Amino acid sequence: MKKIKQGYVLSALLSSVLLSACGGDSSGSSSTVTPKPEQPAKIYEGRLAIANDDSVRPLLSVYDLADQKVIHTTALSYSPSAMYGSPQSRYAVMLSRNEGVVQFADSGVLNKDNLLQKNMPHVLAFQLKGATPAHYRSFNGLAALFYDGSEVESSKFDVFNDSAIEKQSISSQKLPKKHHGVAEPRGAYVLSTYLANDADTLSIVKSYELHGDHFHEEQTLANGCNRLHGAASIQRYAAFGCEDGVLVVEQKGSQFIDKKVLIDQRITTIAGHEKLDKFAAFATGTHALFVVDPNNLNAVGLDWSLGAKEADGTTPVKRLQQVVNASGHYLAILDSMGMVHVVDTQSWQRIGQIKALQNVNATELAKSRLVVNAATETVFINDTQAKTIVELDLKNLKIKQTIQLSDVPNTFTWLGVAKTF
Repeated sequence: MKKIKQGYVLSALLSSVLLSACGGDSSGSSSTVTPKPEQPAKIYEGRLAIANDDSVRPLLSVYDLADQKVIHTTALSYSPSAMYGSPQSRYAVMLSRNEGVVQFADSGVLNKDNLLQKNMPHVLAFQLKGATPAHYRSFNGLAALFYDGSEVESSKFDVFNDSAIEKQSISSQKLPKKHHGVAEPRGAYVLSTYLANDADTLSIVKSYELHGDHFHEEQTLANGCNRLHGAASIQRYAAFGCEDGVLVVEQKGSQFIDKKVLIDQRITTIAGHEKLDKFAAFATGTHALFVVDPNNLNAVGLDWSLGAKEADGTTPVKRLQQVVNASGHYLAILDSMGMVHVVDTQSWQRIGQIKALQNVNATELAKSRLVVNAATETVFINDTQAKTIVELDLKNLKIKQTIQLSDVPNTFTWLGVAKTF
């Protein structure tokens, strides 16, 4: 399999930065001409790629948010267990864990020569294969997909961006032993979990550098992170969930310096964003939220639900999903009663909640996912029971729109051209 070049990844990322800086109006006006008032640029809100809930006849539908209708439906070879947007949001990345296959769909939306193009979507013939594709992490223009492996295949991770998908040129690194792990992309480096052949408990993180057509193993981080689960990145740091807190890893060029933030609960889920300087870390079992400051190496609890209870009036609500929106300004948390709680990440204060789903059924609610609209401040949530996708305005704490569908939206993602916030 061809490999993505290190220089190519970095040049693609640099190009995206340069393009985002273009487009300013620098032309002057003469004293005899009255300039017209500047019109606000119209934002194209993109498309939703939606997989139905039918393992026998899996379908992918593409809903255009501007046209407010499904513009294309096509058959899939495999039913996706999860779906994500590619790093530059052009492609849907569809994971079928049981079958060990990753499919891609082109949204048809792209910027070419600084002009927005809207073409018809289509599913690519190109696929990735590996045992149990599980954790997908995307950060700062690059994605890493971790495969847990099987009895006959060890774990591995693939690294790519949108250009790599287009060129069908994916970098891959095999690991010695199967395990449920995660790989965190950090520019030309990847921080990956590592389980040695003679080990049974996951606790090690290693760094890998992309060298042309292959990876080099560079560092083994100093601190152990027993029962590691979950990872995220912010500006200078990556973080991993451990049974005794969070392993924070500072990147200084090619070097990674790791330290522990101790918490008396097991952390299994972490949220971050490239514009944030702190992490949101969630504990398993208690569903507690801790705001982790990697610079000062501390963690502060945050009551994200204000003591909300389930239908019995006694049981505290559980956290089901969470996401940081495109600008990094808001953290949205879905609870077990269909409520989305909103935290302002600038002040790390809870600002309110939105009743996103009305008729709550625990089985169906467990299928709901929060998805970021990278062109706006909003997020989406799918309601499999009502066959709808609901768009949430996190700033104003209200439902922006409800999209009624004819099929069950089992898993979905947003695709389009991301706005620079």
